[in-house]
This record gives sequence, structure tokens and C-alpha cells, in this order.
Amino acid sequence: MRPATTVAVGTEIGEPWPPELRRAFDRTMEEIKVIIDERRVSPRQDFISDLVNARDAGDKLNDRELFDQIFGICGASLSATSRAAGGALYLLYTHDDQRQQLIRDQSLIPDAIEECLRLRSNGYFTFPRIARHDTEVGGTRILKGMVVRPSPLAPNHDPDVFPDPSRFDIHRKPKRILSFGAGPHHCIGNILGRTTISIAIARLLARFPEAHISDPNFTPIYGGAVGELRLQSLPMLIQ
Repeated sequence: MRPATTVAVGTEIGEPWPPELRRAFDRTMEEIKVIIDERRVSPRQDFISDLVNARDAGDKLNDRELFDQIFGICGASLSATSRAAGGALYLLYTHDDQRQQLIRDQSLIPDAIEECLRLRSNGYFTFPRIARHDTEVGGTRILKGMVVRPSPLAPNHDPDVFPDPSRFDIHRKPKRILSFGAGPHHCIGNILGRTTISIAIARLLARFPEAHISDPNFTPIYGGAVGELRLQSLPMLIQ
């Protein structure tokens, strides 16, 4: 799913979807249909069963919306969550004193994850939106139909909200971060993402407390589709 999503983001407006992308989405739709059919026969105590029930019992979702919600959750779990985890690991393993505090007291991990998300977001530093009408922002004219690329990272570095915003501090307890969006665009998988990253970090620190970056001169290299901030590698020495 991740390579297909990367191709989709990289496709220019007005261009046809590449054949490999169409095949990938067709296969994904088939797999999700199997999951939906399984949940209808044998519901579980999970989010997908709740979505299927909302479609069948309350008619609150149509078939396409049901697919889109499941696809979005799966896509985010494979891509956005892994990108955010990579950013969190880089921050923690380049701040040894704060990492050691988490090893001694894992109750600090939830606040530390929020600080990691503030600085590294969920891997997106910009995304496209289409202007619905003519407007002006900061003296720049934006015409209806123009592509605008806002950055969710920018408000997370607002010095009026976060003093010394570039400083990593696991005791900051940041609020109102926009790493998972806000309002009607607030990511429905934000709790799942936060929980997954927290569990991964907690288990890694508990099992390998002496782990560290193997190259003291390591310089991070990022890749991904347009707007993504994906750490390509993090060389670790596990003791």
C-alpha cells in the first residue's frame, strides 16, 4: 500500500493514474471487501466492526465511505505511524539525557511522544489543498482553484505557543499540536497512532537500554513522496 500511496501523491493534477496504481488499489479494495464480509459474519470488538455496524445498522456510511475509512486507517498505520516513530527515535537517540529519564521512568513516555510529534509531526511537512475561493494570506493573493501547500509543522513551532520551539523537551507537555490535524480533519486514527508509537518506544527502551546510534557523526537523510519527511535509516548499535 505504501508504494501505491507514494505514486498517488506524486501524480500531477490532470494526469491519469498509472496502471500499477490502479492494480494496487483494485487489489486493496478486494482485500478490504474480504475483511468487511468477515466482520459482518463474525463481528469483533474492533474499529472495523464498528464501522461495518455503522454502515449496516445506522446507515451512517455509504459503501465508498466505509472503504475510505478502512483504507485510511490501514494506510496511516503503515506509513504515517512508521514515519512518526522514526522521527521519535531520532530525537530520543540524539538526546541521551532525556532518553535515560524515560528508561528510569516510563510514565514519562506519553508526554515524550507528544513532544516528538510536535517536532517531527507524523512525517508530513506539507500537503496539498485546493482554494475554494479567492483570498489573501499574509499579503499573498490566492485564487480559487489554486493548489496551496500548508505545513502542519509550522504551528508546532510557533514561539508564541511553544517557548524556544526548536528545543526538544520531554517535560514540555505540549498542547494543541496539529500533527494529527484539527476540527473536521482531525485524524480518526490519532489514538491508534499515539498508542502504537508509545508501545514501540517503551518496549525498545526496556529491552535494549544500552542501545545507541552507532555513528557519532550520523547525519539523517530523508526521503518519501512530495511533502513527506521519512527518515531513510537510523544506524543503531544494540548491546
